Amino acid sequence: MRFKSGVNYSFLFDILFTSIFVGLAEELLFRVWLFEELHLFLSTNKAILIQSILFSILHPYNLDESFTVNVLMKTGLFLLGIYLNILRINNYPNIFPSIAFHGGVVGYIFLAKSVLEVNGDYSFIIYGNQYDNFINPVSGLIGIFTLLVLNIYQIKIFKK
Repeated sequence: MRFKSGVNYSFLFDILFTSIFVGLAEELLFRVWLFEELHLFLSTNKAILIQSILFSILHPYNLDESFTVNVLMKTGLFLLGIYLNILRINNYPNIFPSIAFHGGVVGYIFLAKSVLEVNGDYSFIIYGNQYDNFINPVSGLIGIFTLLVLNIYQIKIFKK
């Protein structure tokens, strides 16, 4: 892994805009509107579960990748959906922590993709899906384990 040379400020602005927009739009859609609608008819836990399943399903399935890669990606997205929802509930009515975390994940992925170059054959199962010389951390066991730990921490706060 090495850094690419040069800084493209236009691309950095695109990364900032994309991370803020995606974080804001998806949090308002999934954690505010969808969760609140589901919560009208379901318990909190069931609403979180269904919202997280829909969050992972509605992100595109990559037909160019293997079934294993897609299952790992969907698992990571499912756990991210749970984490962001519990983070929102634990900070209610403030949704900014969820927007900031989600935007930070998106921003990190695009920023790292633009400034880091991955050479070599890394195990996608451990590190995440590799595409365009970049590794998506949400889709590997390290990312999934990290999301599990974050979820356990948020659930402990949620239960109090």
